[in-house]
Amino acid sequence: MRTFGKKSLIVSYTIPFNHILTKVISSMIAQVVFDLPLDGPFDYLVPEHLVPLIAPGMRVKVSFGPKAQIGFVIGLLEKSSFPKLKSIQSLCGDSAVFNGLDLTFAQDFCAYYGCSLGEGLSTMLRNKEDHRSSVRRDHKPLLSLYRCPPGSYAAKIQEIIDGYRGHPRHSQADKAEESRFLILVPDAFRGQTLSQQLKGVGPVKIGTRSSVFEGSGQHDCVIMVDEEDSSYKQEQMPMYDAAQVLLTRSKIYGFDIAFVGISPSVELMALALSGKIKLIEDSTASLSPARLVDLSNYKFVPGLISPPVRDALEGALKAGKKSILVLNRRGAYRLTRCVDCAEILKCAHCDSSLIYSRLEGKFLCRHCTYAAPGDTVCPKCHKPSWRSQGIGVEQVQSELKKLFPQAKVVAFERAIKEKKQSLPDFDIFISTNAVLRFQGTLEAHLAAFIDFDAELNRLDMRSAFNAFSLALHISSMVLESVFIQTRNSNHYVLQSLSRGKTQDFYDEELKLRKEFGFSPFKHWVRISWRGKSEKSIQEHALQVYNVLSKSAPDNYTITPPLADAVGRKRDQFRFNVMMQADHVRQAVAFIKSTLAQIKRSRGIVTMNVDP
Repeated sequence: MRTFGKKSLIVSYTIPFNHILTKVISSMIAQVVFDLPLDGPFDYLVPEHLVPLIAPGMRVKVSFGPKAQIGFVIGLLEKSSFPKLKSIQSLCGDSAVFNGLDLTFAQDFCAYYGCSLGEGLSTMLRNKEDHRSSVRRDHKPLLSLYRCPPGSYAAKIQEIIDGYRGHPRHSQADKAEESRFLILVPDAFRGQTLSQQLKGVGPVKIGTRSSVFEGSGQHDCVIMVDEEDSSYKQEQMPMYDAAQVLLTRSKIYGFDIAFVGISPSVELMALALSGKIKLIEDSTASLSPARLVDLSNYKFVPGLISPPVRDALEGALKAGKKSILVLNRRGAYRLTRCVDCAEILKCAHCDSSLIYSRLEGKFLCRHCTYAAPGDTVCPKCHKPSWRSQGIGVEQVQSELKKLFPQAKVVAFERAIKEKKQSLPDFDIFISTNAVLRFQGTLEAHLAAFIDFDAELNRLDMRSAFNAFSLALHISSMVLESVFIQTRNSNHYVLQSLSRGKTQDFYDEELKLRKEFGFSPFKHWVRISWRGKSEKSIQEHALQVYNVLSKSAPDNYTITPPLADAVGRKRDQFRFNVMMQADHVRQAVAFIKSTLAQIKRSRGIVTMNVDP
């Protein structure tokens, strides 16, 4: 981009990193990128007194547009094609924060996730606690997948770490130092639990999603726990997936990876089945088959709890055993409608119906922090004539208290989990999938899914896998029986669970994904627009779609712009265009070149690979 005033021109460069990594003392031009959605690079004159000090990978302060900005030097040149250049004001630090390996990774990272090089480097720097120079190990990385139940994670990690002790292949960068390990976990709570279980292990660091950028050659092995967890997906640009990032970093820096989990993602299992990752099955990974309860056999039985589950709960209570019931729906009721005018009570900031929570006595939005008091009147007819419907964990709790008045029935969900830092005492524990935070610490003799079909029918290409994974994780917390209430007992997920043959699920899921063109066989990139003006956002999305569809290769599939499943969230309207392609980097490059041709709208544009 040149002319840093009100108008600008975006110019993309392919940077030969092997050429720019060597410091050239005689160079007078620095190529600089910024933490902005602008590709660059931008040429700046290097003052004579900084020539001996400046090097690629350093941060510099420069004038960019109307104010000063901190940028990253990615190259040094002797000449620039632009006659008038601004000078670098100062260096930020005495040494480079990135070396050649880091810049090579950053280029690949940005090409895959559609962000600018400056945005990628800023993302890396924000999460790179260890600023020592990255190193490249001189051996081919070992990639392993260990399948075992969550209760065995700590023991398996200990076993992996012990296998590195004293091995001549490892810690070659510093023989005097012990092997070093980074353990990635989905959330801080599970990290704390694992830290307690691994006390005394040695030089081990435990981190969440952003810590993936610390695996820069300072670690012998990065251990990733439950890589399929949605917490590993970044929700803001760049929308990276930690497992994909980890695999790329391993190739560049040469460290080993050990994936530990009970339900690896379909993409990771495909790599294991193809021999690219070594699959190691734990004998304890086999779980007892689930018992399917066909609700069509109990059409005229009132209530949410089927007779088989009710009988099992009663038996567990008499034996003094604990039970878990899972319903991934918050509150007591999912929808509230006015009896007089049929108006649905919705969030003031989102196109979403409010759920009602008896525990808080409020109507709550499931997408933002909006809450309305329980005595809210209808905004249309101004009458408090509400009728609520749909089920949530609180409603299940109410029914169970009537069935078993002497039992300790506890409801637990995302809205209140932060108020309960420890596991409460219970006989029957009803929860959303927030119960997974207690993996390794909670054990019950019985578990039951109240409405498993809702998990299977979500608007998500991964709905089948997510339901399957949830069932396996819950089953691993149960000592005896798992019940699944369903009206779709022939579904391949349920058949796999009922037979206790998890590989059957992966075989069928891979076959379906190949047929429909989903990851890992083909890839989808979602281009999203969001902003305050519904009309301008929709028009811009349509304009981009028209250009994409006219110039796209024949093997690309592009969908017209559609409103998001929840068209307005947090006062912003949202539209999406989906593109299917064989290769991510080519698709992302095509999208970016198209967006560069069109004047940007006032809204925010993002790209999400395999959402």
